[in-house]
Amino acid sequence: MKMHSLFSVVLLSALGMGVSLGNLGETEAQCIARYGNETDSQDNFGYDVVGDKAVIFQIKTAEASLNIKVIFFNGVDSHEVFTNVDSASGLSEDQMKTILDSENGALKWSRRNSVYHTDRSGETTRTEDWLRSDGATAKSWMSGKASSGKLTGELEVSTKEYSIAQRNLDKQDGSN
Repeated sequence: MKMHSLFSVVLLSALGMGVSLGNLGETEAQCIARYGNETDSQDNFGYDVVGDKAVIFQIKTAEASLNIKVIFFNGVDSHEVFTNVDSASGLSEDQMKTILDSENGALKWSRRNSVYHTDRSGETTRTEDWLRSDGATAKSWMSGKASSGKLTGELEVSTKEYSIAQRNLDKQDGSN
C-alpha cells in the first residue's frame, strides 16, 4: 500500500470517516474497486460540462453517508464533488479538511481565496479556493449560522486539465 493511501486510511479513520477516498487520476475500474458499484451513471450530461462520463458513488462512514460524483475526462477521474447524502446536513468543515487532505496526492494544497458573506438574518456563506502544487484545484462552499460555529457545505476537487478544459468550454459558450 502506498504511503499516501495508508495516510488517508489512518486520517479518515481517526476522524470517524473510516473509508479511503479515491484520488484524482484513477480509472473508473479503480474507483469501483475502492467505492463499490456506481449508484448512477451518465454519458450525456445534458448541459455544457467537459468529460466522458459522470458516475455517483455512495459510501457510508461512521460519521455520515457521502455522495461522490466523479466525472471522468479522457478516461480518468478528473473532477469530484463530495456531498452529504442528507442534503440538509451538508459536510462539516472537519470532513472537508479530511477529504482535501486525502486528495493531496502527496502534494501541497495552498488556500488561494476565501470569501465570506453574512446577510441580515445572520446566515453566513463562505467560499474557499485551494490550489495544489501540480495545478489541481479545490473549492468548498459552506453556509449556516456563524454564531453557532457550525457551517456545512460541499467540496469539489478538479485536475488542472479538467479545470482548463471546462474554463475553455465556458468561454466558448459565453457563460464566463
